[in-house]
Amino acid sequence: MKKLFLLSLIVTGSAIAQPVTVVDVSNSSHLSVANSSVVRAKAPQANQGRIIIEMQQHIDSLQQELNELRGITETHNYRLDQMLQRQRELYQEIDKRFAAMQASEPQVTPSEPINTDKNSANDSDLLSMTQVYDHALSLALKEKRFDKAIVEFKRYLVEFPQSTYSANSHYWLGQLLFNQGKKKEAQLQFEQLVKLYPQSAKRADAMVKLGKIAQDKKQKTKAKALYNQVIKQYPEKSAAQLARSLLAELR
Repeated sequence: MKKLFLLSLIVTGSAIAQPVTVVDVSNSSHLSVANSSVVRAKAPQANQGRIIIEMQQHIDSLQQELNELRGITETHNYRLDQMLQRQRELYQEIDKRFAAMQASEPQVTPSEPINTDKNSANDSDLLSMTQVYDHALSLALKEKRFDKAIVEFKRYLVEFPQSTYSANSHYWLGQLLFNQGKKKEAQLQFEQLVKLYPQSAKRADAMVKLGKIAQDKKQKTKAKALYNQVIKQYPEKSAAQLARSLLAELR
């Protein structure tokens, strides 16, 4: 009987001594709540990153539009400067014609016959010279008949090599050839303008074109030198603004 009692105590003691595993039922709910909190914490970060990317894209788009507007403004300023220069040249040409006509009028006595043949010939030459140039310019700028304009400008330079519009003819001829991809021929026209007509209003523009040709040929040193020369010699001209813009591309 005592053995049975002792055995019962041993069994009971061992049962009491066994560790009891306690399961916290709330753990799963806590874990779910924690996971939800992490997800909610990450969601604003993801949205913030997306917003930053969209804002950056918008800023890039605005910057591109600004650059385009700057380019348009520079082009308009350049064209306006050309128009004003052309107007000044026309006024100067009118003054020259008037002065030439007055200077060539002979001082005669009533008994001396007036010879108008020479004056008529001079006026005819001036008119023809202007007509050829204006016709070539109209073909290029108004009618957009560029091939025909090239022929007319070449004709002008052959018939009137040292005339009032020779420098301008070299410039427009170079510009037309440049637009057609004939950069070697265009370079020759611009170089002649720069070399032969240092006082020409088109000289700065021709130098910028020579810089652009050098830049397209990967001749960066030459291009930079030409752009800097334009900026130094013609700081107030629109050509200098264009030179600064092109120079920035090489840095």
